[in-house]
Amino acid sequence: MNQTLPSEYVMSKFYELAGYAKYKKSSSTYQAGCPTCREGKSWRKKARLFYIPDKDLICCHNCNRNWSPINWIIELSGLNYHQVKEEASHYDFTTFEVQDIPYERPKSESLPSDSINLFDQQQVDYFVNNKVVREARILIKDRRLDLAINKPKALYVSLNDYIHKNRLVIPFCDYKGKVVWYQTRSMSDKNDKNLPKYMSKLNSDRSVFGLERINEQLDYIFIFEGPIDSMFVKNGVAIAGISMSDYQEEQMKRYRLHQKIWVLDNQLKDNEDVRKQVNKLLEHGERVFLWPDKFKGIKDINELCIKVCKNSIKPEFFIENSYEGSEGLAKVVDILR
Repeated sequence: MNQTLPSEYVMSKFYELAGYAKYKKSSSTYQAGCPTCREGKSWRKKARLFYIPDKDLICCHNCNRNWSPINWIIELSGLNYHQVKEEASHYDFTTFEVQDIPYERPKSESLPSDSINLFDQQQVDYFVNNKVVREARILIKDRRLDLAINKPKALYVSLNDYIHKNRLVIPFCDYKGKVVWYQTRSMSDKNDKNLPKYMSKLNSDRSVFGLERINEQLDYIFIFEGPIDSMFVKNGVAIAGISMSDYQEEQMKRYRLHQKIWVLDNQLKDNEDVRKQVNKLLEHGERVFLWPDKFKGIKDINELCIKVCKNSIKPEFFIENSYEGSEGLAKVVDILR
């Protein structure tokens, strides 16, 4: 079956479905922001998605995916194969002109519009026969998220959203409890092989996870990489990475009187980016938790809680094993020996 589409039709869909598309005359290609991976914090700064008419290929240099044009249109538009072929057969090729179309920021909901709250028993009962909902609840229970001491009020699953379909949706709220960002996670390492494990809200500044649950009477705030780890510690927050964005730094200024302790994953020996970030934090006067040697083989706090069947880790564990300044730098050298 011939899947080749007229290039003019593909061009029109590229401008419709990709972000801030433009024509590159020098290479006769079309360049845009990738709506699949949204290019992380580089959205609107770089454009790594390309349509190459001569090769009948669409590829992203950020998420490293390649598509035939018809498969890309099917994935992004929600149309099926026959609908795309039918639409292309009626396309008026004389009406489309190559031009730089101004990009309009989409009207986005606080969460994907098809998300359902997995802690809402009424919804769980309604979707009792839905395989995706069952898988999401199994993931929550397997990772003890339903029992975590610092869990959010709601965790969601997206059922039909073309980007986040069949993924766990984790909401990030401001300190008043309003959802301002979200991150989605594949529910199995075996699924979504061509998509990143974590994806995030389109066209939005990365926020701090857990702000609405900070107890200002406690002296410490523990800063984790991922939101799941932060759910197991009182006053745990997460930044969805190993370094803060400008917006996150602005959010944390509200808590300038608290002692901050950074808790990165247990990858100091194995991950160069983690080593660089730990050293950078220590050099800038930050306090960093360094994993005791006896926890070798434990990747992160969630894995530790699963292994020992705990719903929380006491703050004293992090306080007693945290370091700053020259003492911390010396400890890192000792760990790496």
